[in-house]
Amino acid sequence: MKLLDNIKRHIKYGLPAVILAITSCTDELDSEAYGEPVLENFYTNPVQAEQALVAAYSSMSEIAGSNFWGTMGNDVIFGEIGTDDFIKGGRTAENNAPLFERDTWSISTSSQIIEQMWKVNYKGILFANLVLENIPNIDFDDEERKKEILAEAHFLRAFYYFDLVNSFGGVPIIDRPLAIGEFNVPRSTKEATYTFIEDDLKIAIADLPSRLNRDASYTGRADKGAALGMMMRVSLYQNKMSQVETYGNQLFALGFELTPDYTTIFQPEGEWNSGSLFEINFSSDASILGTGIPRRVNPISNKGGGFVQAREGLRNEYEDNDPRFDATLFFEDYSYGTDWYVRKYAWAPYSNYDLPAIGGNNNSANNIRIIRLADAYLMYAEAIYLSDPTTAIEYVNRVRTRARGTADPSVVPNLPNSLTGQDLLDAIFHERRVELAGEGLRFHDLVRTGRAGALLSSYGFTEGTNEVMPLPINQITLSDGVLTQNPNY
Repeated sequence: MKLLDNIKRHIKYGLPAVILAITSCTDELDSEAYGEPVLENFYTNPVQAEQALVAAYSSMSEIAGSNFWGTMGNDVIFGEIGTDDFIKGGRTAENNAPLFERDTWSISTSSQIIEQMWKVNYKGILFANLVLENIPNIDFDDEERKKEILAEAHFLRAFYYFDLVNSFGGVPIIDRPLAIGEFNVPRSTKEATYTFIEDDLKIAIADLPSRLNRDASYTGRADKGAALGMMMRVSLYQNKMSQVETYGNQLFALGFELTPDYTTIFQPEGEWNSGSLFEINFSSDASILGTGIPRRVNPISNKGGGFVQAREGLRNEYEDNDPRFDATLFFEDYSYGTDWYVRKYAWAPYSNYDLPAIGGNNNSANNIRIIRLADAYLMYAEAIYLSDPTTAIEYVNRVRTRARGTADPSVVPNLPNSLTGQDLLDAIFHERRVELAGEGLRFHDLVRTGRAGALLSSYGFTEGTNEVMPLPINQITLSDGVLTQNPNY
């Protein structure tokens, strides 16, 4: 089921109401109040609380769909380009300067992409902070729903900060709406930023329900499974493997299951399947609530931009007859690039998602898959491969068995129980690469495991610099130097 109808409507109609409520001046012509936020007329009842929460979700839609340069900066596009899996693609080598900069690892401090990534994430943080500051003061008949709203806001704030820390390193931690004169907040360390994220996720884990215990109307919201999956990823990126194991055990106890057919996961029928932990929902209708990612990655011959084309190395990584190859990539001849495109966010005839019939080509209905159970299984396997190799192999084989589907057991065969040590770790790395290709995780996997320098230097990557992006130069200028730039930019 698509995102709740009321959430879809509120993103379009409720969000402007929230913005209006927190930015309007009073009805009285009082010069002292002119231009100051007026909050007393909002955040007064549960309906407004739900609207405020939807506003906090809206930055997700910008990052994954509605903001032109913000969407270009999504990990599915920007995060894949320049890795050993994908090149930029497009019409020519120089087509789209910010993506060309990423492809050649020469990212400018004035890049429109990094500017929008910074702004959109901090806008999401602002709206989450407004929820967390104001909703506790609202009287609810349903106190459980009030607790859930606050937990969702904690999840959302963690989500936005996680995107920021992975993009820029340590960033300013803003835990409440700031007053005029408080805006120049210095950067916190990477470690402090991660601690803040973990603290938010702990609240989300404790107070969110599982969507498996709710009816279909809950689909589209962050739930306990999403929070646990996100905490596993946050822990993995810090090499906190015991935490990955702990939160993995909690996640697996909820009852999520791998959907049987890998080829359906990124089709309309695969949205919010039994193995989906979190997705960003989109719909293609007159409300213009669609995503622009498919427009960027479809071939030019199919009204797309032709970006994110697979390198030979990724194509050769797949084992013979692995069904995931065709479910992930397809060939379409063009005058520039490798001609291999990502099927996971394609339009018909390369997938079952139709080209948008209304609202333009940036209005696609494809949900953006953020966390999948297979990813959690592989994170868990990586966390325990030294301490419990037998169980690690079991979880990898669950992923491989599902990938094989109804094919002969010789296709994507199970890992042997004798695998240990580096051989097992390499098998897990292989499985992550082919299972999750085109989903925006490869670069982060290479950075967190220390392999980026060796595997990406031939494409222009500089170790010690390109693990993070530069802060937007305009933000440094606005801060009067309070914000400091990342090294070597």
